[in-house]
Amino acid sequence: MPTIRKTARSLFAVALLAAGFSVTAPMNAAYAMNQTPCTTGDLLHIWGHYDRPLIVGPSGPFEFCAANAGTMRLGAGAWVDKISTGNNDIQMNDANGATIRISRWNIVTYPNRPPNITSIQIF
Repeated sequence: MPTIRKTARSLFAVALLAAGFSVTAPMNAAYAMNQTPCTTGDLLHIWGHYDRPLIVGPSGPFEFCAANAGTMRLGAGAWVDKISTGNNDIQMNDANGATIRISRWNIVTYPNRPPNITSIQIF
């Protein structure tokens, strides 16, 4: 009988310890970059155009803002003409495999040779 009580106490102590770790350990934040209305200057703001004469899909100019950390795919044929990072550190991934990092509070324009961007990441 004393062995059963000792085992039960040990199991109870382990359960309390596990519960304590689950309460005190911080949860990882779920990041999801999402498109949002362009209401403030601290958002990532992107102006560009799609150039897809032979591919079915979006074409013409686009403009949008984004918030929250994460990655957003732009798709094939997206050319960025101007970008304002707001309070975000970002990385743009070019179709050729190059990465372009831009720190927060910068406005960059590409008047002659815009990059062909496949995705943008906010850190």
